[in-house]
Amino acid sequence: MSVLIIYVLIFLVLIAISMPIAFSLGISSVAAFMMTERSLELLAQRLWTGLDAFTLVAIPLFILTGELMGSSGILKRLLDFARLMVGRIKGGLLYINVLVSMLFGGVNGSAVADTSAVGSMLIPATKKEYNDPELTASVTSVSSIVGPIIPPSLPMLIYAFAASNVPVAALFLAGIVPGIIVGLALLLVTFFIIRRKDYTRDEKRYKPRDIFKILLWFLVAAILPFIMVAGIVGGIMTPTESGCIGIIYALLVGFFITRELTFSAVYKSMVRTVVITAIVMIMVSIGNVSTWWLSVEDYPNMISSMFENFTENPYIFLLLMVLLYLFVGLFIEQAAAMIMLVPIFAPLAASYGIQPEHFGIVTCLALAIGLITPPVGLCLFVSSSIAKVPIERVFKASTPYLVTMALVLIFVTYFPKLYLWVPSLFGY
Repeated sequence: MSVLIIYVLIFLVLIAISMPIAFSLGISSVAAFMMTERSLELLAQRLWTGLDAFTLVAIPLFILTGELMGSSGILKRLLDFARLMVGRIKGGLLYINVLVSMLFGGVNGSAVADTSAVGSMLIPATKKEYNDPELTASVTSVSSIVGPIIPPSLPMLIYAFAASNVPVAALFLAGIVPGIIVGLALLLVTFFIIRRKDYTRDEKRYKPRDIFKILLWFLVAAILPFIMVAGIVGGIMTPTESGCIGIIYALLVGFFITRELTFSAVYKSMVRTVVITAIVMIMVSIGNVSTWWLSVEDYPNMISSMFENFTENPYIFLLLMVLLYLFVGLFIEQAAAMIMLVPIFAPLAASYGIQPEHFGIVTCLALAIGLITPPVGLCLFVSSSIAKVPIERVFKASTPYLVTMALVLIFVTYFPKLYLWVPSLFGY
């Protein structure tokens, strides 16, 4: 146990001096190998075997699909649809922000990418219209975490890999209802906030021809996540094949339908995909080394015994896990936290009789909240930089949304029947 304490302390000290998570975990793992006199050749071997999984091939494909769709002008079409739906309501641009994040999240599947893309389009216009940059930035950052919940979801892919016994299709299906609940909750909070504000309304009127055109473009965008999710759920495609179909569809839409995608944009999308994928894969590889060492030293069983000795109640276990996830999310990004923690705690959750899909959704949502809580809070940093507002003011404006997200997390954690009926309909 003393070795484990030293291992954790080294990791925490390295994080405290702002070393990247992957390198912090890697250095602490090297130290652990040396302290337990294990061959460093084994470490190199585990780095490689950690990437030897077919499921991981889907990750860059999903990332590239989102990048290509974002460069194809689809986001502007979704914005037009959202404006048609809620634009005439008081403070409509803020409602549009939430609605577009729900729609674009289903295409992109990444919270940070959603914050960057949607924020770049909506924050400047909303600031100019309402002169409330703090609220604008907070709505943009908070609504972006809907993306990792509504399928197809990149964090759910990472969770399925880390947990190793959860079908991706079941996770995608389980995420539909919680994603909608989160979106509706954010819309409700926005309503109560802006009803006391003197905001203008959008008086734009649409001709029937314009409405038809907007709805047609919406179908072009909406059919992609439907094809990807339906293909996986129906057993027609694996997640990897679904990612390939997504890329082909995005290219066809960008080059031949919207005609806004260029070869330069494709190249930039591929470069961003390579960078993001490299970051994820480094974390996966090093995370596998850490998990393997912990398993060989029998620490997961020790941790399991500690939990079981503390409580046999699955509800208390879930509470402890939620608190742990929220704390870890303050300092560690969602994907990295999943790779580190899920291999240890997913089997433990199963021992408490908690369904894998249930624990997966709780994990994804709890760690997504970390994206909007400082000091790491990547989505907060992105939105505050676009709005040119200090992050402290954005976080303060986000407080009502964070309280609401906490309530939603409680419902998702303790009332799984609200959403697990969806995967059960399909035999999961």
